[in-house]
Amino acid sequence: MTITKNARIEFKTTQDIKELLQRAANSLGMDLSSFLLSVATQKAKEIIKEDNILTLNKSEWEKFQEYLNSKKEPSKELQELMSLRGFDEWI
Repeated sequence: MTITKNARIEFKTTQDIKELLQRAANSLGMDLSSFLLSVATQKAKEIIKEDNILTLNKSEWEKFQEYLNSKKEPSKELQELMSLRGFDEWI
């Protein structure tokens, strides 16, 4: 499978930073572009994952569980939220 690379990214940096990045790439046996794309892609995925995950401490989790286990009917606002396109993709 051949992937066509048709997008370009350019940026400027200092010579010291370029040399640092090149050394890191060399130590992994990669060229600089591949190294930068690899590291940037991995970091981007981590950031997006963290942005999409809700983290609760023990007390918050217990309150959340208590709320989920209550027999309250969903509010009008919650029903509207749940009817939005794409909501069921997260379930």
